[in-house]
Amino acid sequence: MTADATFRAELIRPVHELLAGHASRQPGRTAFEDARRAVTWAELDRRTARVAGHLVELGLPRGASAVIYLPNRVEAVESYLAVARAAAVAVPLDPGSADAELARLLDDCAARLVITGAAQLPQVRRVLADRPETTVILVGQDSEPGFAEAAARAGASGEALPRWEELASSWSLRHPPRDDLGLDDPAWLLYTSGTTGRPLGVVSTQRSSLWATAACTAPLLGLSPQDRIVWPMSLFHAVAHSVCVLGGVAVGATVHIADGAAADEVLRLASEKDATFLVGVPTMYHRMMEPARSGAAGLPRLRVCMVVGSPCPQPLHEAFRSTFGFPLLDSYGSTETGGAITTNLPRGPYVPGSCGVPLPGLTLRLVDPRTGEEAERGAEGEVWVSSPALMLGYHRRPEETARVLSGGWYRTGDLARQDADGYVTITGRLKELIIRGGENIHPGEVEQVLARAPGVADAAVAGVPHETLGEVPVAHVVPAVGGLDVEAVLSFCRRRLSAFKLPEEIHEVTEVPRNPAGKVARTLLAGLPRRPLWRRHGQGPGPSSAAAGLGLDEAAHPLLPAVVELPGSDELVCTGRVTAAGGDPTLPRRADGRQVFAGAALLDLVLHAAGRAGCDRALEVAADEPLVLPRHGGVQLRVTVGAPEADGSRRVTVHGRRDTRGSARRPWVRHATATVAPAPAAAPDAERSAWPPT
Repeated sequence: MTADATFRAELIRPVHELLAGHASRQPGRTAFEDARRAVTWAELDRRTARVAGHLVELGLPRGASAVIYLPNRVEAVESYLAVARAAAVAVPLDPGSADAELARLLDDCAARLVITGAAQLPQVRRVLADRPETTVILVGQDSEPGFAEAAARAGASGEALPRWEELASSWSLRHPPRDDLGLDDPAWLLYTSGTTGRPLGVVSTQRSSLWATAACTAPLLGLSPQDRIVWPMSLFHAVAHSVCVLGGVAVGATVHIADGAAADEVLRLASEKDATFLVGVPTMYHRMMEPARSGAAGLPRLRVCMVVGSPCPQPLHEAFRSTFGFPLLDSYGSTETGGAITTNLPRGPYVPGSCGVPLPGLTLRLVDPRTGEEAERGAEGEVWVSSPALMLGYHRRPEETARVLSGGWYRTGDLARQDADGYVTITGRLKELIIRGGENIHPGEVEQVLARAPGVADAAVAGVPHETLGEVPVAHVVPAVGGLDVEAVLSFCRRRLSAFKLPEEIHEVTEVPRNPAGKVARTLLAGLPRRPLWRRHGQGPGPSSAAAGLGLDEAAHPLLPAVVELPGSDELVCTGRVTAAGGDPTLPRRADGRQVFAGAALLDLVLHAAGRAGCDRALEVAADEPLVLPRHGGVQLRVTVGAPEADGSRRVTVHGRRDTRGSARRPWVRHATATVAPAPAAAPDAERSAWPPT
């Protein structure tokens, strides 16, 4: 870190004090604006104080939850601040939530009040039909489309909804703003994205929420009153809470709130507003380059372009710098840590793939998930974080809280490596790790390669169950303009990924589902409309139609299409054939200039054959002679599963021989041996999240 990376302790103050300071020093300067209206610092101070008093008058108790259910607009920011000044807890929610999700979150946070707009009001009224104790405040002005009609319908139904603008324009005659919320009292409740399960409510304080600004955004990224921020990301998300709302309020910057992240609109606003600071996901920055290169939009003079949500591919870094003349800054953080954990610096250096170095005052450990011990430098481990910005816990979820918070450390569930200079590279999620036949595969690594493949505009990878390998990766790709050649994509991936990391299947989709932070929503991939492009085990013919007449059974495996049980014994033999030119790029590896059958594929053969005999577990596997794939012709395969021993284990051998002319006289070569056994019965209360997996 540089010498100017001094912690800005003066920025950690109650929001009403920060607002009063800016109202005094720069009263007429614009604080926040959107396409409809702007508010100065003096106005923001007065309006949030007035609303806070009215919230008290409306019966909002101390510490009660007030939901903010609004799109990107100035009133959403005012709500963040006014609720805090009423000593209550603000809960920003996605205004695009489905009815069931909104109802669940309103129940989870025990909402006493909902601040919403005309477009969202019909849904809010439906969901609150059996919750008459919840107060609704309507945001908007008569000049806005649909507002007058929404207000009239509410009035006709007997609901005299308080209007935000009336509350912000007049003082409560009975109640001033409380303005006494402690720095360490619950102030905001932000829900996690829920990409791997139901969202959890993260409870944060003013101190924890402002810490990232004092430690990072102001001293390291240089955010100051002179900055002009263009904000295209959703305001209900954690990064908006940390950087846009509280970062802007802490330092007194000017923020233009955009409702949507269309690339040409972001570029236009950045140029028109002479923006200096921009935050976005990699997809947004990728789409910004085309209008910039075509001259359809002017090039802004940005000072900082933060990347959040997901790692930024190296080609995007290079292309963006070439187009705009300034770099993208990768960072890494979470809702539970109050914002940033690591960041890159505007003046570099740039370490490809890295999300930067840990913030000053924050301690980061990489822990081996299998042993719980500190990972060696350069080795992969789970990211553990200790800092003053950690959450108080998950709302009403003590068990989940105890699972991730212990002894002052937060276990992120993210996997990473750290180099000798301290630069951290995120490698994946512990829960998203695909374990294929004992080999670890990070979906993000495969996605980054696919995204650079010819003809691919976007890609996502998820693990799916496999009967012999446990799990295998399946790819979902969005074709670029002009389409894609799946063989070219496979060839590109084969040169950059180990054979076991290559996708088992490739499907075409119209769009990759992402959450508002830009992260892939993997749980949604399986339900997407998709068109199959390639399937590994769909290559080649099935068993011969004459197999049944020869006493052979179908083995349901592309390389071992037939199985025969040996008469008079409890042994069986699976048979098949493999070639170097079979069209499956996962099978061969290059070794000493030769095409050698991959070890993971040998294990696949062993486990598949053993599974036919009821053995799902390999106790020991040993490789003998490498199985070299000839340039022409193929290799006959025989996988023999021996009779069971007294303990139920069996011996498996894999043999092969060239199938050229005269092959019947060629000797069989043993390529692998293994000891297999039936899988033990799981205990009724077995912990399914244990590491390593069974």
